[in-house]
Amino acid sequence: MGKTKDWAMNIEDFCDGYFYAGIDKPFVLDEKDFTIEEVVEDVEMYFKSEVAAKYAREYIKRTVEGA
Repeated sequence: MGKTKDWAMNIEDFCDGYFYAGIDKPFVLDEKDFTIEEVVEDVEMYFKSEVAAKYAREYIKRTVEGA
């Protein structure tokens, strides 16, 4: 369980580098700079895992949409 949690937190920290703090939202992804797909591709290349990319996509959508 600990390794999975660390793995997920590492992916979240990696994705957080693409966000900036917004006034009305905790995190905002400026899609003029990076699209969600570009961030997910970077995650897949960095972590060398399609599962990491899938988790990153879900995390970004959850974070950006605030769900």
